[in-house]
Amino acid sequence: MSSAVAAAQVGNISSQPAGEAQLILGEATVCELVKNGIPSNSAIAFSISLGRIYCFTDFTVVNSKTVIYHTWYHRDSKRASVKLALRPPRWATFSSVELRNADKGPWQVEVTTEKGAVLQILRFSVID
Repeated sequence: MSSAVAAAQVGNISSQPAGEAQLILGEATVCELVKNGIPSNSAIAFSISLGRIYCFTDFTVVNSKTVIYHTWYHRDSKRASVKLALRPPRWATFSSVELRNADKGPWQVEVTTEKGAVLQILRFSVID
């Protein structure tokens, strides 16, 4: 099974009014690297030689502490589910999976709320 890691960092925007429970996903991407909170080389196909790929999500509005999940699937088989904490007022976070030779083919990452609501599905392929 692929190993998965997660990390998070906070950004700055003004707070939303109290009482409005909101979670707004501004950006979601699969990429080759996340450095200093910035995703690089987003694509829909990745070389197996990279050894690791990342799912980056940037929530532009987070009104209260909450949890999301990045669930990684390879050929419709769940490979990893990474729990990530979000904090107000804005939060960017990412997870990653290590790639092995057997991991070539179609993948997807589902970004979901703690209650299972799907916020985004990112589809991509791992190739030679």
